[in-house]
Amino acid sequence: MTPVELEQRAERAVRRGELLVALEHFEAYLAQQPDDERVRTRMESVRALLQPSELVSRRRAEPEEPEPGAGDLTDAERGEMQASSGRFEEAARAYERAVAANPKSELLQERLQELRALARPLGRADLQDAEKLEAPLTTPSKGVPKVPPRSAKASDASFAPLPQKPAPRPAPPKARPKDAVALLQDLLERVRTGRRAT
Repeated sequence: MTPVELEQRAERAVRRGELLVALEHFEAYLAQQPDDERVRTRMESVRALLQPSELVSRRRAEPEEPEPGAGDLTDAERGEMQASSGRFEEAARAYERAVAANPKSELLQERLQELRALARPLGRADLQDAEKLEAPLTTPSKGVPKVPPRSAKASDASFAPLPQKPAPRPAPPKARPKDAVALLQDLLERVRTGRRAT
């Protein structure tokens, strides 16, 4: 495939939101044209749109022969697996190992900070000022709520009418002239200014 075709395919993939595929096309382009800084800059801007977990689990556009040891997971991949199941402490430890192996990676360090914050929240939530919900209505025979409780604030926000401005009062109509020529001039002036004759 020519570099021009690769760049076009990459841009089409970006428009479709297939950022991983676009990165693969950009990389193939740069393999043929390694000195093209314009495409390198574009590829980095697309890479910046991805989350760290997406970079870890990059897929290939075409199936390739598995490399030896390709079945092994990296520490970042293990961390994402732990985080996806809610085990943030284990995920943070896996990311600590990943950062130790690659200390210059800002994405890995940023994700590690996120996981540490999830693993050790700063404190308990203050529920004193929280809105109290009404108890759900239940059917006596089944004990199943008829309508789930809903926040009054959310309901008011959803269905509150929009404030309307009062309509401006029209100016009282001007008395029409009695003279036919003056009346005709008045009507022509109204036509020019776009006012309706009343």
